[in-house]
Amino acid sequence: MPTLLVEKPDLSLEDTYKHEDDSIRLTQDDLTELTLNNQVSIREYCRQVPMVGVHTTCGEAASILSQEQKYPCVILGDDQNRPVGLLMRETLYRILNGRFAADLFYRKSISHVADSSPVVVDVLADAPEVIDVALSRSEEHFYDCIIVTEENRLLGVLTMRDLMSLSRRMQHEAGEERVHTITESQKEISRIHDSITKLVQSAGKTGEDAKQIIQLSEQGASSLMQVEASYNRVHQHMGGQRQHANDMLTSIETGAGMARSIRSLADQSALLAMNASIEAAHAGEYGRGFQVVASEIRALAKQTREVAGDMSSLLEGIGELTRQTVELVRASAAEIDDSSVHVTEGSAAFNRLNSAVEGMLHIAANIAEEGKQTGEVADYIRKKLDSMISGGEL
Repeated sequence: MPTLLVEKPDLSLEDTYKHEDDSIRLTQDDLTELTLNNQVSIREYCRQVPMVGVHTTCGEAASILSQEQKYPCVILGDDQNRPVGLLMRETLYRILNGRFAADLFYRKSISHVADSSPVVVDVLADAPEVIDVALSRSEEHFYDCIIVTEENRLLGVLTMRDLMSLSRRMQHEAGEERVHTITESQKEISRIHDSITKLVQSAGKTGEDAKQIIQLSEQGASSLMQVEASYNRVHQHMGGQRQHANDMLTSIETGAGMARSIRSLADQSALLAMNASIEAAHAGEYGRGFQVVASEIRALAKQTREVAGDMSSLLEGIGELTRQTVELVRASAAEIDDSSVHVTEGSAAFNRLNSAVEGMLHIAANIAEEGKQTGEVADYIRKKLDSMISGGEL
């Protein structure tokens, strides 16, 4: 009578995996919620199982599994020790525990009952991909082991418990990575919030400075306008002075002409007095009185000529000084005209400065408003991240 499996499990393989550890419950959502960045190797989860040849009988396989309860399956290998089939302990148990199954299958090769298309993965395969492959299997083979090879040779197998442990580890590491990412994001958001707060404060300070600049610019423009008005009044006064100097030059020229006329009259009077003296000398005793008068007239003519000469010299000096004054007035007027142009340009520059500063003030106000709104958003995000970290929403 062929021997059966020595120990019959009380529960099916599926129930065993479900109830052996209540803290491990495998669902497709749990297994697929994995990050591709997890660098978890499946090598450390592989467990050793026996490999048998294709001519091994079901009875021999049952004996192997009865001796070592830790083996969940046996692997069929070819001549080069490459896995070509999989026989699960539960599958062999169902076959050999039928009413006539033992007589029918005990001496038959396990190649007749083994799965000839098991899932085989390389040890370097990504763990999430291995889990996805395991989840995509049909219900009939859902709890079969996954064969792991290295250079096409058997390395070990992964049971559903191994896959669940692997999934839990990956979830744990992914959770830690999320916590780390959120923590770093929270710090970065805090730095952004602080920077935005400083930006808003700087924008407010810029706005205050811009207002002060506008006030100073308006004061400067007002002062320039007063200076320009003063220049215009001085220019008008200097124009009047120039006209007065021209009138004075005309008067001096008239006085000089009068002095020349007086000198000419003095010369004529001296000439007449000389003729009168000659006639008085011809008259003898009777002309002495005329000779005295003629002498006085000559003396008076001489004095008149000297006074006229002095007057002419004085008028010429006054005329020269007046002409110099006129030139100075003209030069000063030209300088005032040039300065007035610069004052006008300065006033226009102040106006442009006011426009530019008003634009800067508007921009600073917009920056402050946008920064305030952005700061509120950053603060909201930071608080949400804090609550996620402290509330365990990860």
